[in-house]
Amino acid sequence: MWIRRSFSKIETNENAISRIRCGRIVMRDRKLERIEQHWMRRPVSVAQVWWQAKWAALPGDVCCLDYHIPRGMNAFITLDYVRSGDATGFATAIGAFQVLDEIARLRKSYAIVAHVSNARITDRHLKRAGWERHLLDWPGRHFIRRMQPNVPVAA
Repeated sequence: MWIRRSFSKIETNENAISRIRCGRIVMRDRKLERIEQHWMRRPVSVAQVWWQAKWAALPGDVCCLDYHIPRGMNAFITLDYVRSGDATGFATAIGAFQVLDEIARLRKSYAIVAHVSNARITDRHLKRAGWERHLLDWPGRHFIRRMQPNVPVAA
């Protein structure tokens, strides 16, 4: 994926980071390495996930989150893909999600949504992290993390 721009500090680049529509967060050893701005989102296939898990594991304590802002839905962030290294620690993974929360805050987003296909990520873990089940009548496991607590939940 072609990188358009890259930022290593949120504090000094808040305005530019809040305008990213397609990006990747890279955390390494519990620290933010970079936030990449990409030209376009890259859909993820089951074959790609299998290949990367089997043959192209990331080395070390690293966690990457791919996200995008859907067209016409500027108040939402879609978490597309989470990829971790062979020695990723809890602090690194949580740090990546905290950076995503900070991007949502900068964008004044209502929520972050995700389709979780990995069975090792349990509903209990997601609930503890502030995520709740969403779109229960759709196939698959869809979750939402609401960023604005005063927004009413549709019944």
